[in-house]
Amino acid sequence: MARKKAAPKKDMRITLIRYHLHHPKTPRPLRFSRLRALRHWTIHRAYLLHRRQQMESQERDLERQYNSMRDACEALRVIGEDGMVGGKNTGRLFRIAMLKRGIWRGVPIEYARCQTEGPGREGWNHEWVR
Repeated sequence: MARKKAAPKKDMRITLIRYHLHHPKTPRPLRFSRLRALRHWTIHRAYLLHRRQQMESQERDLERQYNSMRDACEALRVIGEDGMVGGKNTGRLFRIAMLKRGIWRGVPIEYARCQTEGPGREGWNHEWVR
């Protein structure tokens, strides 16, 4: 007598999804009436429009700040030490302004530990000193 082939193993994730979807205590999906669906859609579209306007406003503000900084850096690049365009040591002020000395004193706190989803195993190290 030949043995039956083993049935392919069922994926547990699919089994759990089916269990919870068709469980008797699972509430039925929401179905809006025509007017309520239209009201929901209208409010949702208004919210998306409002959010888009806010994002565009923030984008314009950032662009304005960027353009101002670019213009200021360009002015520093062409001004000489004496304050005249094309003067002595042209671009010296720009080079000094772009130096990053003293900004990173030690490691910034953001880089002290790699960012993870959860907290570290031991929490806070109270014995640590600089």
